[in-house]
Amino acid sequence: MFELIYIGLCLLVGFLGIGRRGGFLLYAFLAVVLTPPGALLVMILLTSRRKKQAKA
Repeated sequence: MFELIYIGLCLLVGFLGIGRRGGFLLYAFLAVVLTPPGALLVMILLTSRRKKQAKA
């Protein structure tokens, strides 16, 4: 049961990484390696969301 929760949290961190530099795969991988809270901390501290350009 713990494994399913861990994998779910890793996927959640990966989904939160969509739209950031590195994307889903990088943050999902970091969550597996560093634990989900560690990857989430890296994501918050080191990256910013990409801003969509306004259509002119």
